[in-house]
Amino acid sequence: MKRLLILAFSLWLSGLVSAQQKTVTGIWQFHSINNVGLLEGQTGSAFQLQSINGMQYRSWFAGIGLGLDFYRYRTIPLFIDFRKEFGGSVNKFFAYADGGINFCWLTDNEKTMYLPDEQFSAGFYTDLGLGYKIGLGRNNHLLLSIGYSLKKLKETYQSYYYNPPDELQDKEKINYSLNRLSIKIGWEF
Repeated sequence: MKRLLILAFSLWLSGLVSAQQKTVTGIWQFHSINNVGLLEGQTGSAFQLQSINGMQYRSWFAGIGLGLDFYRYRTIPLFIDFRKEFGGSVNKFFAYADGGINFCWLTDNEKTMYLPDEQFSAGFYTDLGLGYKIGLGRNNHLLLSIGYSLKKLKETYQSYYYNPPDELQDKEKINYSLNRLSIKIGWEF
């Protein structure tokens, strides 16, 4: 997991370094998208951050994203982002689809004190939605989007029901499937 986080951070950092170079006018363009958002679901509201770096070819974009997701349990989503823009003006609509994996990074408050054997496993992450892109100069855009997001996690812990000494204790499993509404504002350059 550490290697994957180091790889994701390296990709994100290389995107920032590349963003400092002058953009070559042509069909392929590098873009960095940085979002701040609100997640709203059955268990309440939470905050999210995302940084997506990738390449755009005409109206299509593909990139790799890394984020922080504080809904129910703090996680780090690592995902692939695909976008399609509609319209020929500076301001345009877009649709996006993200898919990847959530890595657990629990806070001290989220760790259960009375279950010392509790473990969380990484799970599936997706976010699908629509947005509007507003031009703010030559290469800067304000992004407003709304979508549906799904976060899956698995919790495993040792069952503490009475078992005779010769029997193995059972492992209990809880599969979380957290559905939420995602509202984001972002900056693309």
